[in-house]
Amino acid sequence: MKRVAVLADVHGNLHALEAVLAEPDVASADLIVFNGDLADGPFPRETMERIEALGPKGVWLRGNGDRWIVEARAGRFRHPDPSTDALIHWAAGRLSEAQVARLAALPMRTTVDIENGRVALCHATARSDNEMLLVDSTIGQARAAFQGIDAGLVVVGHSHMPFDRLFDRRRVVNAGSVGLPYGHSGASWALLGPDPVLRRTSYDARAAADAIVASGMPGALDFAETCILTVESDAAALDAFRTTLERQQRDADFG
Repeated sequence: MKRVAVLADVHGNLHALEAVLAEPDVASADLIVFNGDLADGPFPRETMERIEALGPKGVWLRGNGDRWIVEARAGRFRHPDPSTDALIHWAAGRLSEAQVARLAALPMRTTVDIENGRVALCHATARSDNEMLLVDSTIGQARAAFQGIDAGLVVVGHSHMPFDRLFDRRRVVNAGSVGLPYGHSGASWALLGPDPVLRRTSYDARAAADAIVASGMPGALDFAETCILTVESDAAALDAFRTTLERQQRDADFG
């Protein structure tokens, strides 16, 4: 592969997705990897249809939100946050049986070979689709999280905040979030080949917000105002995610 575009955490934000797919470097990429959390948002069915239209050029990986949708459709999902629970069940009900089956069959990780070597890709970490790996995570966590991965470069998502750092000679790049970024406006993604480059694409947030409010999604107005028209600060998000990571490590539960 000469060029691979990595789009993580679309979260059903169709407007942001369309803007990124229109980028010349994405349109001309040899492969587009959708690095988890595709459909759990305001336009789940439409988002999946758009990605399906890319055919074999699009590679899909599983995120925790995709797994939750499958569990919700099977009647096995309950989330302690009522708004998250309502959104996941609503999104699950919007998808066809074939779309849910495709989400259920997604792999958690993959590898691709580009000019500068092998790249591993996964939504959160190699051992979990829900583990919080942050820009200030410890080297010890990263060693355990990517144990057995035969690649010097790993590209992840999940925290919705782009970063690029070394963990004991392994380079880990977070592509950020297409649909729900923290710390900045616009849609984040990454371009691989020959080296990873973090990119950002602007789009019409007002038009996206208006469409989301009309989508029928539970909590759509709050979602539009707090996730599209304004953006949570990365500092606040990191504080919240550190608490999640502390709980995951204390309970040895990254699910």
